[in-house]
Amino acid sequence: MSNIQQSFEAGKAHAQGECEARRAVETVKDAAATAADSAQQQQHRAAGAIQQTAEQAASAVKDAVSGAGSH
Repeated sequence: MSNIQQSFEAGKAHAQGECEARRAVETVKDAAATAADSAQQQQHRAAGAIQQTAEQAASAVKDAVSGAGSH
């Protein structure tokens, strides 16, 4: 193999390695973004559940107070 051919092959291998590394980085970035979105959705669901529970508790207390006052 000539020196030029060896240099060409080395450059080609280097470029392929860089391309694969960039793809891997993009895959990791995509996975991180998906995980962050999922975590945010879970946080919103939890906040909604807490809000609903608080409203139900407030309603139950109001009903109990109203019921106690009428007896």
